[in-house]
Amino acid sequence: MPPKGQNSNSESESKLRSAANNNFGINSSSGTINTRSSGKQRLTVAQQQYLKELLRTHVHNNHRDNSPQPHPLDFERYSDDFLRRYKDHYQLPIEDNMSIKGYLLGSDLGSKTYSYKRNHPSLPDARVTKKQLADEVKRHFTASIVKETECIPAFIYKVRNSKKKFRMEFKG
Repeated sequence: MPPKGQNSNSESESKLRSAANNNFGINSSSGTINTRSSGKQRLTVAQQQYLKELLRTHVHNNHRDNSPQPHPLDFERYSDDFLRRYKDHYQLPIEDNMSIKGYLLGSDLGSKTYSYKRNHPSLPDARVTKKQLADEVKRHFTASIVKETECIPAFIYKVRNSKKKFRMEFKG
């Protein structure tokens, strides 16, 4: 029965301990005292490189704070839907931007179709590119003046009333 301080989990550990106890911790060749008969084995350089390569290829830190944040006034990064809704909400005097089909019509083959001919800048329903729409939205956004006396109460009202628009109610 092993002493209480030495609980063994495996057969190999118990064999190593019994061998170390027989040698009394003295290395016969150099005469030094070993406190551990078998230390941890260090990884070779090739094994270390392999582990580094595994970490580099398979472990990613994709937290949103680690990627560079786009500038808030870079309207070209916003979606087409957002730009269209902004244009419609503030009734900007510019045409809608092109859909993906509109960009496909800009090719040589698409220039021969009826839809391409109808989308000329001189015609009233012509569409614009996303860059033009984003520039117009940015121009309007930077030129608009925000009144804090109207903005803050409207924000508080929306927060308290589940994002509903402000409605004046008279009780009488």
